Amino acid sequence: MRRETRDNILMIILGIAFFTDIVAINMFSPTVGELALIGWMVFGIGALFYAMSVWTLRRKGVDKIIDTGIYGIVRHPMYLGAMMMFFSHVLLGQNWIAAIGSAVAIVCCYMIILSGDQRNVEKFGDDYKWYMQEVPRMNFLLGTIRLLRRGKKERT
Repeated sequence: MRRETRDNILMIILGIAFFTDIVAINMFSPTVGELALIGWMVFGIGALFYAMSVWTLRRKGVDKIIDTGIYGIVRHPMYLGAMMMFFSHVLLGQNWIAAIGSAVAIVCCYMIILSGDQRNVEKFGDDYKWYMQEVPRMNFLLGTIRLLRRGKKERT
């Protein structure tokens, strides 16, 4: 199966999982509670990552490797944000339907990320391979540490 076809199928599954989560959250979710509050915080952080990545892509374009800002910390901040928002659905919904829908969506996001890395290696070659070595796929903590270390090397 072609990668583009597989990615399109994954996006359709992702959309169905999202819709299922929203229905489950609205039908079965508790209105208050510590888990729901944590869920909203996780959702907010994920939405921030997502928005920062969209803003950066609109400003800088997609015709070159972007290795500054949020893309200097993690390679796939948009999908990291989406995965965090899906995880928040588990905390907001607190039911098995939301948990299954979120798990399916997170797996789809991860598979799309892997496909995106392959596509970018084909498009940008060794420059993207270097970027993959310097910037982690989704580990925000490691990416922040590496960014700070790169900044120290540039200053000395």
